[in-house]
Amino acid sequence: MAQLLKSLRRDWESNAEINDLLAQGFESVERLGLPLAIAAWIVVLAGAIGMAIVLRRARARDVWLPALVVGITALTAHVLDFAVTLRMSPDLEAEANPIWRIVIDNWGLSAAKLYGFTGKVLLSILSFELFAYYLGQRESLFPDRAEGFRNFWRQFGAGSPSGLVQWQNLASFFTYSFSLLGPFFFYVALLNSLSNSALYLRFPSMPMVLAGYLAALAVSYFVVTYRAFRRRDGD
Repeated sequence: MAQLLKSLRRDWESNAEINDLLAQGFESVERLGLPLAIAAWIVVLAGAIGMAIVLRRARARDVWLPALVVGITALTAHVLDFAVTLRMSPDLEAEANPIWRIVIDNWGLSAAKLYGFTGKVLLSILSFELFAYYLGQRESLFPDRAEGFRNFWRQFGAGSPSGLVQWQNLASFFTYSFSLLGPFFFYVALLNSLSNSALYLRFPSMPMVLAGYLAALAVSYFVVTYRAFRRRDGD
């Protein structure tokens, strides 16, 4: 029992430091006010519309079906997080998201719910579109031949015009990583559902899990992309 209390205290102190940093960051965001909240929603909407235009000619089933799975997974995670948030705090008094708080303070509860829900739906659509883009363009970056993993990545994107290689490689990495952020919100929903503070403190903090999740996404990008190249060559 003493060991458990010591562990909980250590975790609490560690989480408290992280929470203090988050609180300072949230306060900085809230000071920017309503224009930031409006701009954030418009940027996501513009991104979804822009990607729809980019993808309008894509028709391959091997692009759309996996992308649809990614989009549905993201939507499920986001809607679950939204539902849990409202169940635990129907008036959103406990909501910590600074952009959502800006909308609550300026437009009221009903508008804030609409803002939050539509934002999550748009993010899910964007996840679907970005993963479709990643799948649709990655083969254009593959080298004609490559011997092994390291040689493949040295040549990745080499067939693109010289000025575009770096940007296309970055776009490939970004679209893959951003599109697969959705499942992280299952963990967010889990933590938001815990009303028992002792149980809550036994879970790793959201920033720690997010850092680990992003690192895992980065590793998976290199592995998944290389495996797609090997499958193309029939290996």
